[in-house]
Amino acid sequence: MKNYILLIAYLMISLGNSLQSQNDKPNILLITLDDMNWDSPASFGGVIPDLTPNIDAIAKDGVLFKNAYVQAPNCSPSRVVIQTGLYPHQSGMRGFYYVKDNINTLPEILKDNGYFTGVINKAADTNLGPNASEYWNYNKSPKSKDKRNAKMYASLLSDFLKKKDTKKKPFYCVVNIADPHKPFFNDKQSQKNGFDEFAPSKIYTLNDVKIPEFLPKSKKIKQEILNYYNSVKRGDDCVGEIMHVLKETNELENTVVILLSDHGMPLPFAKSTVYQNGIKTPLVISYKKKFTPRTDDNSLVSAIDLAPTILDITDLNIPKKMQGQSFLQVLTDANKQQGEFVFAQFDENAGGVPRPSRAVINKKYGYVFNPWATGMFKFQSASSWHTSYKEMQKLAKIDTKIKDRFEFWKYRSIEELYDYENDPNALNNLINDPNYKDVVDKLRNQLNSQMMATKDYVLNAFENKNDKRFLNNWMQQQEKEAENRRKTIKWKREKNTSGSAKNNTELFQ
Repeated sequence: MKNYILLIAYLMISLGNSLQSQNDKPNILLITLDDMNWDSPASFGGVIPDLTPNIDAIAKDGVLFKNAYVQAPNCSPSRVVIQTGLYPHQSGMRGFYYVKDNINTLPEILKDNGYFTGVINKAADTNLGPNASEYWNYNKSPKSKDKRNAKMYASLLSDFLKKKDTKKKPFYCVVNIADPHKPFFNDKQSQKNGFDEFAPSKIYTLNDVKIPEFLPKSKKIKQEILNYYNSVKRGDDCVGEIMHVLKETNELENTVVILLSDHGMPLPFAKSTVYQNGIKTPLVISYKKKFTPRTDDNSLVSAIDLAPTILDITDLNIPKKMQGQSFLQVLTDANKQQGEFVFAQFDENAGGVPRPSRAVINKKYGYVFNPWATGMFKFQSASSWHTSYKEMQKLAKIDTKIKDRFEFWKYRSIEELYDYENDPNALNNLINDPNYKDVVDKLRNQLNSQMMATKDYVLNAFENKNDKRFLNNWMQQQEKEAENRRKTIKWKREKNTSGSAKNNTELFQ
């Protein structure tokens, strides 16, 4: 009897210690904004007054990274990097189709270790495979126009927290805000879809905005830029509602808040490119318990580092397969810095058209390799359907400089080099400037090593980059394989749904 009582006491103590340990674990709230350029928030150099007070408040309370990047400049490939710690060509998530999930993802690891996991909006683009329940205890999205409704994000997060409380677990929640993705506020399609029913808390005018340097001056383009910034404002309103819920439920103190954009604005020379305006992101991480608020100007970090960092924060083992590096030491010690290079890639657009690019970036320069840019293949992306592209196309007929710029957008160069310190908008390709030969050689070698180490399918093209005939044949083969995928793999966009991911892994290996 005495031994029985001792056993019960031991089990009670063990259970209590387990619950205590679990309750000590920090919550993780990861907020993404869809298609927001890195320099839109005031905290990252944005100049529009009062545009992003809620994002800026998180930045003020946290660690702001001035040199942060995502690995892919389009939606699903970028988001899956965060959840896997792998490059898109490693996970198979090169485009917008489901792939076989033979990877231990971040939400699965956290879920297996006592976390209540949830995704709000864009679950398909966040997941590798079609079975969302593998990753998430909670999975809900706003309906249609409510994706632009700040109050709806607050409602869904509140619902998630109520569900979590019944389990008495720490949480990992990914909230994917739809703004400022197209259609922008006041776009015709936005009005037609009813999105404009939810106006931003402040509406700006043409006098408040400027056209980015990488786009030509035009009234129509300026109007599109205005609509973009009003959508950024509405996205920031969503952030405010989310943070309000966190405070009202007394979860903020024990929650690590991570905020970033999945890539740049959906316009030419930004989204779908590996230039800075495609892959640079406004990353802030706030956790007052352990992270002293400050700005980090020195570290070079990227989305592939987030999964290892989150696992490090939660005191869990980091799988050896993950390619990123935890930067927890940078978050906890202002004297630490990390990162010499960042690697990025674009593989194919949402329609499955392959136009692979690879980039390596350090704190000053960016080198780009485009195996498709032989003059035989035209670049295609979502921006081709929007106002700025159409206006560039129109102006190119009457303006030589705009024509040259527009032709470069469509056909690019096999190799590119930019001095981002002096040319952040990638306006001056230095690849043929003899003064930069040493820089080019160093970055080429770095990219070559990276492609070899990660078994990048583009490596063969890179090794034959001076042979246009080889590149043309290689690209034709890529297009054949892409067509095969379109016909046989289940797509994340319903209208493209066909086949299954389960037995087709050879199609993207």
